[in-house]
This record gives sequence, C-alpha cells and structure tokens, in this order.
Amino acid sequence: MEEKILIVEDDVDMAEACRRIFRKAGLEADAVYGAQEGLDLLAKDPSYSIVLTDLRMPRMDGTELLQRIKKDYPQIDVIMMTAYGTIQNAIQAMKIGATDYITKPFDKQELLKAVDQILEARRLKGEIHRLRGELQQAFSFPNLIGRGPAMQRVFSLIQAATRNDSPVLVLGESGTGKEVVARAIHYSGPRSAKPFVPVNCSAIPQGLIESELFGHRRGAFTGASSTTLGLIRSADGGTLFLDEFAEMPNDTQAKLLRVIQDRMVRPVGDVGELRVDVRIVAATNRNVDEALADGSLRQDLYYRLAVIRIEIPPLRARPDDIPFLVQHFIEKFGRIFSNRLVGVDPRALEALQRYRWPGNVRQLENLIESLFAMGIEGRIKLEDLPEAIRSEEEAAVGADEGEGVPAPLSEAERAAVEKALRACDGNKSRAAAMLRISRTRLYRKIREYGLTEFSD
Repeated sequence: MEEKILIVEDDVDMAEACRRIFRKAGLEADAVYGAQEGLDLLAKDPSYSIVLTDLRMPRMDGTELLQRIKKDYPQIDVIMMTAYGTIQNAIQAMKIGATDYITKPFDKQELLKAVDQILEARRLKGEIHRLRGELQQAFSFPNLIGRGPAMQRVFSLIQAATRNDSPVLVLGESGTGKEVVARAIHYSGPRSAKPFVPVNCSAIPQGLIESELFGHRRGAFTGASSTTLGLIRSADGGTLFLDEFAEMPNDTQAKLLRVIQDRMVRPVGDVGELRVDVRIVAATNRNVDEALADGSLRQDLYYRLAVIRIEIPPLRARPDDIPFLVQHFIEKFGRIFSNRLVGVDPRALEALQRYRWPGNVRQLENLIESLFAMGIEGRIKLEDLPEAIRSEEEAAVGADEGEGVPAPLSEAERAAVEKALRACDGNKSRAAAMLRISRTRLYRKIREYGLTEFSD
C-alpha cells in the first residue's frame, strides 16, 4: 500500500511548500490549514501513514491534535514542526507520542530525511510482523504431521504446554523433531513475541558451557576480556531450548536447577545474582532411565524438567504417517525447486513405509529434497529411491512371490500377526506399528492367512 502524508499547517504558503517537496520526491501528500480540518479528513480517510503538523495553531494547537490522533489513530506517525524557541514544547510532544520534530526554518533534505526514517522504520516493522507470522505458521501444529494415536498425544501435550509456563522435557531419537516441538510450544504460546534461543549442549566444550549459559564478568578467567550476557539471559522473556541437556556436567545441571526453581542467574566470576524470566524446554535422545541410573543425569533436575514430558515416537513406529509426511515435504520443496513432483507410486510408498528410518523424519525430509535436487519429475517411483530402501522392498516382494523361499510366511509369523491384532484389539494402525510393517502389508497378510475376524 502506498504511504500517504497529511500536512496540517495554518500557514498556507508553508503547507503548500511542504506538499510540493513531498510530491517531487514521489510521495503522496495532502494539506489542510487547521487541526480540526485534519481530524475531519482523518475521520473520512484514516489511511495516512504520517501527519506533519505545526505546533502552534489557532483554536487547536499541535499538541492537542497529537493527543487526538494517538487516541483514535495510534498507527499514524506524527512529526511536529516548531520554531526554535519552542523546542522544549516539541520534546514534550514526543513524550506523549510524537515520532520526531523538526525546527523552522528547515531545508528540503532535512524534511525528507525525517520522513524517510519513519517510512523505513514502518517498512522494517512490517517485515518483522511478516516474518513473525511466517515463524508462527512454520512451527504451528499443522507442520507436525501425524494421524496416529501416538502423535495425537504429542499434539495434546503441546497444546497443554502452550497454556502455562511449566518446564517441558522432550524425548525422542535424533531426527524425530524435538526442536520443532519446542518451537511449536514457543510460537503458539504467550512468549511468541520474545526470543527463542536454541542451545546444543553437546556441541559446547564442558569448560565453556557455564560461561556460555550463565554469562561471565570481565576478568572472570583468562581470556574473559569483556562482560557477557549469557544464553539464559539472552532468552529473557522467551524460551530457552536446551537440546541434549543430559550431556551437561553434573555441577552445571545443579546451577541450571537453581535457574528453574528461583529464576536467578549468577554469571561466572560474579558474587551477585540476576533475576531472569525464561521458560526452559529441554530435550535429549538418551534413555533417561539409564542416564539416571548411571548418575550422568541428576534426579532433581530431571523431575523439575519433566513437569510436562513429551515423547516423540520414531518414524518406524508410525508408518501410516509416512504418506502424509511425504506429501508435506513434496509441497514444501515444490515451492523451492522448479521441477514438479506430484506424488509417489504405490510400490515406492510401500518401500518407504517398510524402511526402518534410522534418521527418522529428518532423513525422510532429506530424501525428498534430494529427489527434487536430482530433477525427478511426476511421481516418485521405486527405482528413484536409494538402494538401501529399494533392497528391503525387493527382498520383501521376492519373499511374497516365493522367489527362492519355500513359503511366503512361516506359521510363527502368522501367529505373530494374529497376536499383534489381538493385543491391539483389532486396531490395524497399532498392530502394523507393533509388527513394523505398513498397514497395506498387514491387510494383505490378514487376507492371506484368512484372519477373517480382523477383516473390515
């Protein structure tokens, strides 16, 4: 939208001179010759970005006009024009909401500079608003893909976490999306306008981790040439995401516990403590029971963090989510690459669902991106997939077709299918996840073995 300027000046010659300056600079500008006329015009057309007004005018002066504008049109920036002798009045006007002031007489460049600074600030503010909206959209729940009961529980726990400030512990294998969950909690909650500060604790040398987290005073140790804020205080008002927090030394864990409990930080080398308002979301891919047993994870810290505990299932445990994830990544990378992928062939999809995915969702995302990068068009076919994924599918197809094996499935496997279905009360998604096969394959085995009581 084009920015518009309204000039309010009782000196007609001055008003017209300002309007000519703006129009020669390519800016749309209108002029009125009194404060009330300015308010009347704004009531009809409130789309002006800037009001340039004289301070001293009859009947209603610029200060009163400023107060009325800020009350009814807070989005409008106001520049005060004042003679040198009333600069103090202009400064007072800035305290009640004016954006800037200029003193008469002024030259053309001074006036345009004041306006340009406001327009640039408005542009940056709009860009920040746009980026914040993109962030909130990028990390909103629709971007966490999952239809099965395990992921639905994850969603419900994220929703619960957005309604309070309690610490959150996110557990899951590498690549399952622990940081995505942390960002979803942050950007869907009341702290979304404040910083989200991610920290990979395993990537920071143990000798530096306290300085990095808590900050330090100048001279606290060799090389500490200046005072630093620290990552915890950098996240003040927002969220601190501690990835692989269980890799921190025990004494650092004890200091982190104090931050959570008392909301106080003591920088390295300082005798005093500083108050901090930060929410902690911690994550680890370790088995916490083993970490607690071997003493590498403090019990008091674990229980303080696990107020809300979110466990993200590995991708191999939810093969029915793979078609939705594939489509999501196809749409994502389709906006970046010029080649057009529209879907995946059935055999290729079954191979994707059968594969174990040691790298979880991150590995699947990287695969789809690589297919775009290689210029694959149309639908993803089995031969487009990496050999590791194809080989599992081809071996399974060969077994199903009786190539080199005496029977499609052993009696033990039939018993395993039936046992899984009974254990899951006939729920096909859960049974397939338990057996680590796709639902399509499970239905085929149900028909093949004549397990009619489990047929739909």
